[in-house]
Amino acid sequence: MNTQPDELIEEALRSYPLAEVPPNFSIQIMRQIRKTQPAPKFRLTWMDYALGLFLCLLPVTGFAAWALLPWQIIARLQYQWLMLSSPALAPVAVSLAVVTLTLAMLALIAGTSWLIRPPFAKP
Repeated sequence: MNTQPDELIEEALRSYPLAEVPPNFSIQIMRQIRKTQPAPKFRLTWMDYALGLFLCLLPVTGFAAWALLPWQIIARLQYQWLMLSSPALAPVAVSLAVVTLTLAMLALIAGTSWLIRPPFAKP
């Protein structure tokens, strides 16, 4: 009959003689646990509230600005958008996208290599 390796390990662990627990074992463990500092309580700072308020009001500000802009500025923005969406600028846009993606990948590789490097050994 073939026994699985896990069964052999289980049998070895069951047959191995157990050592006695030292006296005052739990008291020493509890002393070490008490020495650790408790986690700080969670609290929100004024920056959390300010950032939340800013991000919530950002779309409202955009809609209000769009509604209150004079028609000359809206026409100018539409003209600029038409100029940017021109087929003549497609090669430039593709080139910029390739350069941007290349630089982003290089930054990602450099950041990852910096994060996974081993820490400096202290003399």
